[in-house]
Amino acid sequence: MNERVDWAAMSDEEFIALVRQLMDTPADWEPEEN
Repeated sequence: MNERVDWAAMSDEEFIALVRQLMDTPADWEPEEN
């Protein structure tokens, strides 16, 4: 995967959706850090 992602410009929802897509995690997963 060679995509460059501007993480700082992402909203939390976008970030979580991307992580779920990449990691195939459950929909109720929430980040412990913010």
